[in-house]
Amino acid sequence: MQEILWHGRGGQGVVVASSILGTAVSVYEGKYAMSIPSFGAQRRGAPLIALTRVSDTPIRRRDLLADPDYIVILDDSLASLAMAECGHEKPRHIIINSKKPTAELNLNDWPSLTIVDADSIALEVLRRPITNTVIVGAVAAVMNLRIDSVKKAIIDVLGTEIAPGNIKAAEAGFKAMRR
Repeated sequence: MQEILWHGRGGQGVVVASSILGTAVSVYEGKYAMSIPSFGAQRRGAPLIALTRVSDTPIRRRDLLADPDYIVILDDSLASLAMAECGHEKPRHIIINSKKPTAELNLNDWPSLTIVDADSIALEVLRRPITNTVIVGAVAAVMNLRIDSVKKAIIDVLGTEIAPGNIKAAEAGFKAMRR
């Protein structure tokens, strides 16, 4: 089983991103997936997490305790918090939305790190700083998923009205990882 732990702030679409990835994997990639959000009396801008589990076999665990294979950070100001909370010994892959170099993010010693400037991509594609679908595209590329699965999942989760722009954003995030 693979676990993807998403870190972001209220209003950034972390829960939606987790749901899109889970839908892509379970409906269009032929695997099992579970998306577990963690939020409560949160306000816009407050840190929150979501967890996506992916497996070739049915998933029975429904808790938020994670030993993540991927840590996805939508707001680089949460990098230190995300790393402090992951509590692991073995290396993990981090995917972070940032313009900053690894030294400034305090991630110099991290063995597997992907930095994507999702803010700039979202502004270019969507004309708004909505980064969640850009990041989903980047995560799909890193996990070797098909972009067509993500595009179909975006339609399923977001609906046909707002899907086209978000599909373009996911494609741009995917392509950014394939360069």
